[in-house]
Amino acid sequence: MLVNVRRSLNKLDRFRANARLRLLSSMQRYNTNRADVETRMDRVTSSFAITPVSMDPSGIIGKLEHVLDTYDDLLKTEVQRVAPNANEAEINTLSNQLEVSIGLDTMFRVVRHYYLLAKKQGGILALAQLQMALPTIMEEAEAYSAAIDAFATGKPIGDGAGPLVATRLAMGTDGKEAVKDTMVYDVPFEGRNMMVIRAKGPGGNVGKPGSLVEKLIQEKGPVSLVMTVDAALKLEGELSGDVAEGVGAAIGGPGTEKYHIEVSAVKQGIPLVAVVVKMSSKEAISTITSQLEKGVEEAAKRVKNIILARTKPGDNIIVAGIGNTIGVA
Repeated sequence: MLVNVRRSLNKLDRFRANARLRLLSSMQRYNTNRADVETRMDRVTSSFAITPVSMDPSGIIGKLEHVLDTYDDLLKTEVQRVAPNANEAEINTLSNQLEVSIGLDTMFRVVRHYYLLAKKQGGILALAQLQMALPTIMEEAEAYSAAIDAFATGKPIGDGAGPLVATRLAMGTDGKEAVKDTMVYDVPFEGRNMMVIRAKGPGGNVGKPGSLVEKLIQEKGPVSLVMTVDAALKLEGELSGDVAEGVGAAIGGPGTEKYHIEVSAVKQGIPLVAVVVKMSSKEAISTITSQLEKGVEEAAKRVKNIILARTKPGDNIIVAGIGNTIGVA
């Protein structure tokens, strides 16, 4: 059991080292002082965010949102200090690379901790539990490792399916940044006013789509339908790129943006419809494949068909393309 765990630990170490080297290589395009880059990035890689107290759940969403925004600003500020000549899109993309490096480093340190603890104390039960959890951990680590090339080269990833659908719906329309890092496009469609939302690209960014949905519902009068389009984790046996429809807000993450969508929709009694493009966790953060591109095209058609079927001319509709906009201009 120790040998099997050690083998996985060595693999995690290789993933972590490779992610670090790619991050340093990307950073050195903007800062040739390798020692300075290494010192700053190694310090940030071991950083963490402490979740707010939840014993009194009142106001927990606002507190969590504040912590996450502060941590995101911290990463981007550190990247900007290392790469002062990088533009906004490049800073966002470098921040995504840094997040991959942080994720792999955390996985390695946690597995190493339990491995050394079991080895030190001879706790076979703890070792058995670690061995049972390892397949899931290694699958996630391999997905993170596969994402390195996509983030380093700035290519669209599977998780960009939502923004890609939004881009197709808003083709030829000028947008505006209505909320930090989040764009809205006013698109006329079959006599309806379709407000298309997506994060600002082409840097790696997820924006604040929930906050913008809430703002539009408050400012744009009665809204007949809110639709979210996102990537979804496929089940084993399902095909990548399959498109499915449902109800609710299709948006992952810690839940703060989903909260904004649900609360604002409930207050006004607005139906929530979701369209998802299915993929594996590895495909979600790797360069987008031809299968997923076909799924994006199909999802855009589904969105139009749902709007025609569930709304009438003159209605206001919000369509939010959820996901990472790396490589999506």
